[in-house]
Amino acid sequence: MQEITTFEIRTPVVESVLDLFDTMLSMEVEPCDPENLMGWDSLRIAGSVSVAGEIIGSIKVETTDAFARLMTSGMLGMDLEEIEGEDEVKDVILEACNIVGGNLKSALNDNGLSCVISSPTVTLGKNFDIETLNMARYEKFAFRYQEHSFLVEVCLKLAEDAPPEALKRLTSVDISKFERLDIISSAGDTVIELFDLMLSMKLELSDSKDGQQIEGIRAVGAVNFAGEVTGSVNIQLSKTFLRIVASKMMDIPLEAVGNDEQTKDVIGELCNIVAGNLKSGFCDSGLKCEISPPSITIGEDFRIETLNMARYEQFAFRFYDHDIFVQVCVKIDEDARASMDEGPNSATIDEIVAQAKAQADDAEVPADNAPGATSANMGAPPETGNSVFPGGMAAGQAGPGQSGVQGTDSLELSPNLEFVLNIPVEISVELGRTRMTIGRVSELAPGVPVILSNVENEDLSIYANNKLIAKGSVIVDHEKYGIRVTEVVTRMERIRSLSE
Repeated sequence: MQEITTFEIRTPVVESVLDLFDTMLSMEVEPCDPENLMGWDSLRIAGSVSVAGEIIGSIKVETTDAFARLMTSGMLGMDLEEIEGEDEVKDVILEACNIVGGNLKSALNDNGLSCVISSPTVTLGKNFDIETLNMARYEKFAFRYQEHSFLVEVCLKLAEDAPPEALKRLTSVDISKFERLDIISSAGDTVIELFDLMLSMKLELSDSKDGQQIEGIRAVGAVNFAGEVTGSVNIQLSKTFLRIVASKMMDIPLEAVGNDEQTKDVIGELCNIVAGNLKSGFCDSGLKCEISPPSITIGEDFRIETLNMARYEQFAFRFYDHDIFVQVCVKIDEDARASMDEGPNSATIDEIVAQAKAQADDAEVPADNAPGATSANMGAPPETGNSVFPGGMAAGQAGPGQSGVQGTDSLELSPNLEFVLNIPVEISVELGRTRMTIGRVSELAPGVPVILSNVENEDLSIYANNKLIAKGSVIVDHEKYGIRVTEVVTRMERIRSLSE
């Protein structure tokens, strides 16, 4: 693996930008000094993607609205006056961002620095500054076309805790889980608990409407998802309220909150906590993803959009006269969706069983196992009627350290699966569950009731190693509690769930 400090960023970025303008826009741009950009006091537009995996960071492309419209006319073959709204312009900037980001991602992967990129977001306005915090490399590349400029900024570092399997895909994911995933809707509860437990600030829910933004100078922290789930979490609050939050989080007087770096770190930490909670929920539901480092946008006249998402959740909170807006927008990555539609990409239990049957057919021998048996009786089943495993063991017979599988639904199993069936598992029964803050848990005492989610007379859930396998009702037998099974998942589903 190449070190990020020595990785050559300039070549893949410059080559992708020159190729983009030449082949797709029929424009000849030339590199220029990023410190001498022209016309940047007018309306601007920026597209950003986040990098996650063994390398984390962000890639941003930015230009003026005037040049973005000129690029749009070139890419779509339209006259400038035909471009009436913003949709076409945003699509072109996001496409440019995807091209530059994808090219750099490929270069990183080719050099042993595994990573994925998120869906792009777009920021529009006159007065804003976007920063990705605490990166090892900050690189800027500027390009000029006539009186127009185009800027690319790359911020990267090596992820401290990226596991080797960070980019491995999960299999057998049910897409419908995503549509009904409660963790997305519970992001608002996470924010309330976060402010209550960490900052001792009681937030109240307020009316939530799409497109809400805070007046005056404000800060927006954003963390993006990349992997089988892509999208973003945005937290928006005024700069004044951010200073109050910073004083609470750092436990210092308000007047001691000095530079912007302190407040940026605070809103970045808030985003990390909320996004980390969502990531855990996605991964627990079988949707593998990584989160990017937070990026912070501070300004007065701007808006941020993440386009073409499947789920948009908007939450609004109030603390006295201060507002907080939280937006979660996510979708399943198209490549992940395609692989899910095709089914698991690893061997299933059904495939193992089919293979075992084929092995059993090939391995059957005469009952007396007599030397010199003819080919005619080699395929005949033993008189016992049991299928024979390789090595002569019959299904339903238990060898040393093994347990037989009997019954009308018994399967002809390979030795590998036979080994799996002998692994002990922990059986547990859940009466119900609830959700509490740490504060509530600390207040529990004898006699305090805890209200669970289950209703009276509802069947209880039976789990094996935290995998649901059945439902049942409580019984008492000889002064001992038990549970009578009333509903059970199929045998194959139980085996499959325990082997995942």
